[in-house]
Amino acid sequence: MSMDEQDLDTPDEIDSEEAMAAEEMQEIRAMLLSQMEEIEERLNATHEETEFEVGDEVDHSVISQEQTLNSLIESREIERLQQIKDALQRMDSGEYGWCEETGQWIGKKRLMALPFTRLSLEAQMEQERRANRNRGVGGFSEDTNYAGNYRD
Repeated sequence: MSMDEQDLDTPDEIDSEEAMAAEEMQEIRAMLLSQMEEIEERLNATHEETEFEVGDEVDHSVISQEQTLNSLIESREIERLQQIKDALQRMDSGEYGWCEETGQWIGKKRLMALPFTRLSLEAQMEQERRANRNRGVGGFSEDTNYAGNYRD
């Protein structure tokens, strides 16, 4: 067996503390389904609230700002909804929990914290380093939100 083959974790080689029991996987699935339902409800409610009354210029300005903010929130909600659907699909196909860049097990703690993640912490950090090098230090990445939290 080559060194590269030894470095890659396979389901049989995962530390028993890291392996996810079927119950934990079902717990994550339930959490994802719940989040998906909540997002869909918020998106439906946002569409129902788009009507407004006619007012003066200040009212129109405030309404315009609210619509811009709502549009930004809606686009993030749609993105998160797709991430959740992708995670559920990876669960169904047996690919859930494996880093898409390294092929290694992501880790139970990270999956519990970010159940829709596609990358191990190491791969995410490397992706951030590359993004920072490409645009210069100090900027925001598409993979982080304004609070500096990782988005997967």
